[in-house]
Amino acid sequence: MRAFLLSLGLALCCQAAFAAEPQSRYSSIENKACKFQPIGKQVGDDDDQSKTCPGLGEAQVLVRAFGTRVRIGFAWRGAPAVKPVPAVVEAWSAGSKVEWRGTGPAAGFAPYAATVRMLFPKEDSPQVGQQVLAVMRVARGEACLVGAVDIRANRNAYELARAMADRAPAFTCGKDRPAVAGTATEWAQRLLAPIAD
Repeated sequence: MRAFLLSLGLALCCQAAFAAEPQSRYSSIENKACKFQPIGKQVGDDDDQSKTCPGLGEAQVLVRAFGTRVRIGFAWRGAPAVKPVPAVVEAWSAGSKVEWRGTGPAAGFAPYAATVRMLFPKEDSPQVGQQVLAVMRVARGEACLVGAVDIRANRNAYELARAMADRAPAFTCGKDRPAVAGTATEWAQRLLAPIAD
């Protein structure tokens, strides 16, 4: 009996330690997974489209496309109500999923960071050219850009982004400045530029 209890205790300790280890989970921002806001009836309204996509924890992902730009932001369900952060990062387009970093089992996963692939077009072409990972700090009522990683310039871009995401809990939005991880490029620097209204 003592051996059984000892084994059980070790198993529970190991499980708790594993649950505290940073993990990646994913959610989709493809159209079929999201809810679109109604489009107005004025000329050009169809160029300005917003959708809300399911995230993890209490977070939802806000995607706003207008003209030749896409902005990614966040909103939160539950009480007490908090204001959404509608624009954390902006580029020409975005990938189809969000990689969340956090801890805990699937049912109680607590995300602290999110990474989205942001896209830039080829020069004089509607095709995708450059791709940069945007790493964002995400906490209830708060979201901001932590940094950027150029995918083409870094063979280990996703590992760099995950390492940056795992440092996000120590990042203070509004105080700390976002940075480039790995090889700095024009495109990574462009992603760090403040979003103009």
